[in-house]
Order: sequence, then structure tokens, then C-alpha cells
Amino acid sequence: MAITGRSIKQPEYTTQKNHLLHSSLVDGQAYVWANVTYDPDANDTILLVKNTSTTQNLHIDQIWCHSDTTTVVRVHVPRDASSAVVTPAGTTVTGVCLNFAKGNTASADAKADETDNDITDAATKIVWAGSIPADNSTPVLINSGLVISSLECVAVDYVADVGEAYVTIIGHYENA
Repeated sequence: MAITGRSIKQPEYTTQKNHLLHSSLVDGQAYVWANVTYDPDANDTILLVKNTSTTQNLHIDQIWCHSDTTTVVRVHVPRDASSAVVTPAGTTVTGVCLNFAKGNTASADAKADETDNDITDAATKIVWAGSIPADNSTPVLINSGLVISSLECVAVDYVADVGEAYVTIIGHYENA
């Protein structure tokens, strides 16, 4: 006799991509943050996402960048001058739950054209730096294992004074 229908046992996931999928499908805790394209100054923070959850870590699965000009990109975990956490300032970006059926709200404070962090502070950690070509959506951090704990941030800066810029950050939450 054949058994039909869905198994009640949840599948086990072993890769970061599958953790994102599981977090989206089962928990509704996968999100994307993307800023509206704008004309930044040199050394602008294009997008910053701060994890405001007190019980979950934010796992950064992917970061994609675009610019109309070739530029150096720096992905960093910023701290302010006193080595305290950053208080984001800029244009609000709302995280979108990747599982529209769940409709959850991200425990994050995200800002485009962010102005409170200082990449030159000694406590700031650069986790990726490299160039992106002009007029191309470029993955700069894929399956990195970057984990942002409570009240920490991830930020993306462009070095050049470009004409247009946008960043997309994709991540999911897991219990700390």
C-alpha cells in the first residue's frame, strides 16, 4: 500500500542556502532589505541593517551591490567612537519577509544613506572589501557565515562618488 501526502517530519538542512530556505518556509524569519537607488557622496554608507532582536542572531546570507560607476565596496560591522553600538540615522528601509504568507516583521532597524557610523573607528571591523564593475548587480558576500548578534550592524559603503547606488541584503534569523 502506497503512502501519499506530506510527511509531518521537517527536512534537515545542511547548507547555508538551505538554512535561508528553511527559515523562510517554516519560520517566516527570512528577510530582504533593499534601498531605493540614490546618488551618494564618496564614502557613503549605502545601506546599514541593525539587528534589534534580543533573542535571535541575524545571519547574512547574501549582499548584492550596484553602481553606475566602478567602485570599491566595503562591507563592515560598525561601532561608534566609544566602541558602543551604532544608532542608525538615514532613510528608513523596511525589511520584507520572504514568506508573504507569514507576513512577519523583521527585528531590525535599517537605513539607507546612513550617517551615524564611522568606518575609520578602531572598533569597526571590515569583513569584505573589493571592487564592483559599473552597471552590474554584483554579489559581494554570498554564503559568508556572517552572523550579526543583538544590537550589532552590518553596513555597506561605496568609496567612489558614484551617480547611482543600491544595495540588497538578504538574511535570516536563528535563535542565539
